[in-house]
Amino acid sequence: MQDTAEIGRRKRRADRAVLIGLCLMTIAMLVSSRDLAPPIATTVAAIVGFGLLSYGAHVAWLVFYDREPEGPSS
Repeated sequence: MQDTAEIGRRKRRADRAVLIGLCLMTIAMLVSSRDLAPPIATTVAAIVGFGLLSYGAHVAWLVFYDREPEGPSS
C-alpha cells in the first residue's frame, strides 16, 4: 500500500500536469487565433499540452487504481 505522503505527491503532480496542459492548449489556441506565431509552433504547443493532460490523467488514474482493496478478494 502507498503511504499518504506518496499519494499526496502523485495527486499534486497529476493536478499540475493537467493544469499546465490545459493552459498550454488554451494559450496555443489564443495565439493561433490572433496569428501571433507560425501555425507549426501553435500545433506543437497544443500537442505538448495534450500530452501533459494525458500524463496527468494517467497519474491520477494510477493513484486511484493502486489502492489496496478494502476486503478479501472474491
